[in-house]
Amino acid sequence: MRQISQNYKTGELKVEEVPPPSLKKGSAIVKTYYSLISPGTERSTLQISKKSLLGKAKDRPDLVKQVISTAKKIGVKKTIEIVRNKLDTPVPLGYSLCGIVEEISEDVEGISIGDVVACAGAGYANHAEKVCVPKNLIVKVPNSVSIKEAAFTTVGSIALHAVRQAEVSVGDIVGVIGLGLVGQMTSLLLKIHGCKVVGIDLQAEKVNFSKKMGTDYSILRKDPAFKEKIQTVTNEMGLDSVIVAAGSDSNDPFQLASELLRDKGMLVVLGGIRMEIVKSISSLYYNKEIDIKFSRSYGPGRYDPNYEEKGIDYPIGYVRWTEKRNMECFLDLLESKMLDINPLITHIYPLNNAYEAYDLINEKAGGDYFGILLEYEKEFSKESPRIFVKQGGIPLSDKIGIGMIGAGNFAQANLLPNLKKNKKIVLKGLCTSRGITAKNVSEKYGFSYCTTSAEEILNDKDIDVVFIATRHDSHAHYVQEGIKRGKHVFVEKPLCLNKNELEQIIDVYQTASLANSLKLMVGYNRRFSLLGLKLKDVFRNLQCPLTIIYRVNAGYIAGDNWYQDSEQGGRFIGEGGHFIDFGHFLTDSLASSVFSYGILRENRALKLTDDLVVNVKMEDGSILSIVYNSTGDISMSKERIEVFGGNRCAVLDDFKSIELFSERKRKKVKSMAQDKGHNNEINTFIKALSDGGESPISFDSQVRVSRATFAAMESLYENRSVKLGSS
Repeated sequence: MRQISQNYKTGELKVEEVPPPSLKKGSAIVKTYYSLISPGTERSTLQISKKSLLGKAKDRPDLVKQVISTAKKIGVKKTIEIVRNKLDTPVPLGYSLCGIVEEISEDVEGISIGDVVACAGAGYANHAEKVCVPKNLIVKVPNSVSIKEAAFTTVGSIALHAVRQAEVSVGDIVGVIGLGLVGQMTSLLLKIHGCKVVGIDLQAEKVNFSKKMGTDYSILRKDPAFKEKIQTVTNEMGLDSVIVAAGSDSNDPFQLASELLRDKGMLVVLGGIRMEIVKSISSLYYNKEIDIKFSRSYGPGRYDPNYEEKGIDYPIGYVRWTEKRNMECFLDLLESKMLDINPLITHIYPLNNAYEAYDLINEKAGGDYFGILLEYEKEFSKESPRIFVKQGGIPLSDKIGIGMIGAGNFAQANLLPNLKKNKKIVLKGLCTSRGITAKNVSEKYGFSYCTTSAEEILNDKDIDVVFIATRHDSHAHYVQEGIKRGKHVFVEKPLCLNKNELEQIIDVYQTASLANSLKLMVGYNRRFSLLGLKLKDVFRNLQCPLTIIYRVNAGYIAGDNWYQDSEQGGRFIGEGGHFIDFGHFLTDSLASSVFSYGILRENRALKLTDDLVVNVKMEDGSILSIVYNSTGDISMSKERIEVFGGNRCAVLDDFKSIELFSERKRKKVKSMAQDKGHNNEINTFIKALSDGGESPISFDSQVRVSRATFAAMESLYENRSVKLGSS
């Protein structure tokens, strides 16, 4: 299928063939009829992408701070690689469309295959022939509403929410600063609410168009009699509310709003702006109290502070108007004919002519365009699930064919660069849920083909090893399917999320490995780090138990992050295996019992505990104490391991330095950059496959790690020590 994307580094715009999206839980596949180009938002995105690195940095100082912080932790070289990856990743454009439902996940209700729907969401409702959209960002279109009008639903819901935030009432005089597409839509909605609308813009074309649309007073910002006209309109009392629908790097729209508002008036910020500009406005300068509200956060369509990317439809008692309900309300207004947006449809381009549409908004910051629609073919042939990036690529007899399922930030930063350098492999197929990502990553690392269907990877006879780097809830399924089809499997932690999944993996692995000698490895990379190996050498061959304190300054993760989704197992299930495996590695023993203490939060599931102490006893008598905390400051190192035993001590600090204490002597070894062992881990695993040697981590050890992480949660809930069964 075809999709529009932009390279954030160069600004280059592409309409290219990518694999069609795969259906996700809680979502639907929609074939697009029309998608809406939002001129202001998308022009801004295009302009930022064409700026130099310095220009981009000035636009996003918050991201610059993140980069500096990351560099301090993992080193400049690694940070530069991450930044380059980010900049080279194509950005999908578009966030509002109308189309027909083609596939539905079994947990989606209220829509059926064949329904005409409106879809919302940056990253979901993109300019593409097919999209996969969460159920709560999809609304059914009434029969009497045209599909062209329905394509405006997201933008309409954004404008509608701004009007709600302004808390207007009949007879209010409301100013709208910025008369682009969203501003015109806002003005129309204010009229429905019984308000007198004052439209303000820098461009005469937009002011004149606003007059045609029925705005009560449309005034050019540069009009010499501007202030006098406002005073006349408001009878010198000032505007009751002002909605700023203009994206700007200047403080002029907000300075102007402060001047125009009456005392105790309402300012609603709708356009994309820099937060520091708004904070710099001093309403006290005008001797007024002004209530300021932000009707949308950064990113197209994400205006509601209660809105999450997953599209949660909050209970009406807590959030009256979610994005989905605003979308439904906007369509109701179109159906009732209270709202007529047809005059806003100024241009329609076939997808093949999309470049012309973007040339229009790039060349003319203002003018005779507002709503620009991209039109898609109603029928097109069934797409291949594969897009071939390069021809050939069949593994030679002495090389190993690699397939990758999942290629997010972690895989691109830690797995793929190291795989690409390995001379013993051939990168065959790569699968991600988003076609645009699959195509880009495949080209970057030299895969033969890309796909959005994991079955393509699992069924490929030329693939010997499947690497799994997807979200946690899919690991167990892909591990089992890979093993059943006779493939070696490397899976990022965790191996699985519960005991049932673990038992299924054990059964599948034991059956398959007897016949095929398959290797299964979980990505417990820390035991392969250079300083980790050095730490191991300090305590190697000691005939005594060790005491290990593993402190993890894990950092805060917001509740809307996928890591905090209860279906993903929780943070310790997801990450705790690293620390328990490192204990296995240092002691050459396995965990035998676990006891946990935690700080439990109200209204949170047990598995979402972010702050806990997990005490693990090893079969050889060693003790591992893991202190996992999310309330510390990120300037402190993330991981610190202290080891005691045999009259020796050692401290490994964040895999960047190690201090050794023995015979009253102290020695410190520093690394030039943080090394958590990813490169050595990959090479060791590939060597074991190539040489036919033992798996770098035994199957029994990996199973016991999973049992121990599950036991940590069980102990926390039942307040008792949990003994671990045999592997």
